[in-house]
Amino acid sequence: MPGSKDVEKEICKMLDMGEEELLAELEKSFCISDERHQRISDTLEEIMQEVDRLISRIDETEDESLEDEDEESSPR
Repeated sequence: MPGSKDVEKEICKMLDMGEEELLAELEKSFCISDERHQRISDTLEEIMQEVDRLISRIDETEDESLEDEDEESSPR
């Protein structure tokens, strides 16, 4: 995260730019932002899939445990 001095320098630099240069700089910033958003989105999707997998595994383990308990408590 840039400090306030860095932000101030960047703003001053942008104020001194011509229209075409400013548009190019904004386009570059939007592309970087889009790429960052896509990486975050992809990572979040992977995390959600892993959580779903772990929840399924927990459910399976609980079901197996309940089945074992039922078998142990049933009369023979």
